Amino acid sequence: MQKTEKSLPIQSGTQPTLTVRGKPVRPWLVMGSLIFGFFMALLDATIVNIAIPTIQSSLKSDLTTVSWVLSAYNLVFAVLLVTVGRFADQYGRKRLFMIGMVIFSIGSLFCAMAETFGQFTGLPAVNWLIGFRALQAIGAAGLNPVSLAIIMSVFPTEKRGAAIGIWGASSGIAAAGGPVLGGFLVENFDWRWIFFVNIPFCIVGLIMVALFVPETSNPRVSKRIDIAGILTLSVSIFCLVLAIIQGNSWGWSSAATIGLFIGAVAGLILFIVAELYQKEPIVDFSLFKAISFTGANLTMFFFGIAIQGTFLILVLYFINGRGYDQLQAAYASLPVPLASMVVAIIAGRLSRKINPNIIAIIGMLLLVIGFGLLCFINADSSYIDVAWRSLFLGTGMGLIFQSLPALSLEDVPPAKFGVGSGIFNTFRQIGFALGVAILISVFTGSIQTDIPQAGTNAIAIVKADKNLPEQMQAGIITGLKQSSNASTASEGGSGNSSSQQVDLTQYVNKLPAQMPATQKAAIKTELALVGNKISHEFQSQTTNAFISAWIVAAGFAVAGLISAIVSLILHRPQAARKAANQAEKQDPVAIIAD
Repeated sequence: MQKTEKSLPIQSGTQPTLTVRGKPVRPWLVMGSLIFGFFMALLDATIVNIAIPTIQSSLKSDLTTVSWVLSAYNLVFAVLLVTVGRFADQYGRKRLFMIGMVIFSIGSLFCAMAETFGQFTGLPAVNWLIGFRALQAIGAAGLNPVSLAIIMSVFPTEKRGAAIGIWGASSGIAAAGGPVLGGFLVENFDWRWIFFVNIPFCIVGLIMVALFVPETSNPRVSKRIDIAGILTLSVSIFCLVLAIIQGNSWGWSSAATIGLFIGAVAGLILFIVAELYQKEPIVDFSLFKAISFTGANLTMFFFGIAIQGTFLILVLYFINGRGYDQLQAAYASLPVPLASMVVAIIAGRLSRKINPNIIAIIGMLLLVIGFGLLCFINADSSYIDVAWRSLFLGTGMGLIFQSLPALSLEDVPPAKFGVGSGIFNTFRQIGFALGVAILISVFTGSIQTDIPQAGTNAIAIVKADKNLPEQMQAGIITGLKQSSNASTASEGGSGNSSSQQVDLTQYVNKLPAQMPATQKAAIKTELALVGNKISHEFQSQTTNAFISAWIVAAGFAVAGLISAIVSLILHRPQAARKAANQAEKQDPVAIIAD
């Protein structure tokens, strides 16, 4: 069927009537169609995490190499967000979204077949998997930001808040469902199913998008590709994200890491210079004149640093601090993303009555409170005690996920929703990557100090106990020194030893055979008591390391709170809306009816 194109100028305060296949568009059906795509992209960012140990074992790889299964996805995804958003504005958002779904589906299928490719070619299967994860990320870059641009184009102003609430809630569902679904699939099938599961959803999504989503693009934008802008921006983001990802393993002061940071700065400078001379730049710097856009991006950057690393730290806390297995830790962490999901939906319904900047401020404030409360837990805190404190984080996340996407595009002309959304998601993704690097670095640095301190305190506990024979005390102290040194050196301060109960009762076997049974029983009881005290000491010091990470996260949350407050103070919505309306008249959105 032949397509017809109509340029419809958007008058101030009005919304064009969109059609697809000759019928008026139904916005909520559009939302349902888009969810199949961008939800899978979000889910894949978390579902693989819990399967990494199984993938490492199955593909007979080392941890450093297999970690690139995660890093390759995050790196390519971050690099392409702005570029794909720009292409969507130029060539059509629906078109780019569907291309992204196809690439993502093919990448998922190939990821699941990595072992087959390895057997056929003789190359390591893990290398194929890493490459296909990069292919997946190319597709994912066309799903998340473009879906937001389509939602902003399709939904009338009065319903955008509720729609973005659903869009934001999907992030919470993906964060909650990823580890749990991944754990279920790995335990009951195998790791390949975490990729196979994407394919049927993407097929259904492709059909629904083709049938129900209208095409929107900017007819006035040149189709000329900004090669210089794409290359310099991609190099800058690539260097920055790679330095962040590898900073902990390479060393933050290493020549490679410093060189990448220098490359990122140089790339950014060249990008700015190149864009100033472009008639159709990939990034329109005038977008940053809008306080709402700049403030939302900056707030999201700080939010990303604070929350992404914190979620990983929370999972590690349940595994290393409380002795849970991976799936138990995933279930234990559910209150955070579930609260985020529910709150995002509720906030979306209230968005017409409450300034989104106010919602963002409340969200960042709740994050600060949540981090502050977590800093007061100790080794004796129950799961419920930890869970209710973490609910503040989930609530704050829900408010942020609902408010900041809408706020970032509030004063952006509809014709530039794609690139605007790409920039916003790039700030978020870089914040996420930086947050994981910073908080893991803080945690490992703290644990390398706290575990030896726990060992020192444990030795003092043994020396202070007068009910143990001196020779036995000496043997226990020697064992503690060896265990503490080995744990810190070999595990890199992961704190795994803290989740294990210290059992000293085995030392009873070294007592003389002729010793009375009653005396042996008394010593065994004393050894159990001392063992419990030592276990508690290691758990306390490990908890302190987690608290150090949460303190740093709270600092970034405070920075985000300040950013949101300054944005509210400086924002002049009437002037910004007037400028946006003028831009809309100059650059109308093209509606293509199938």
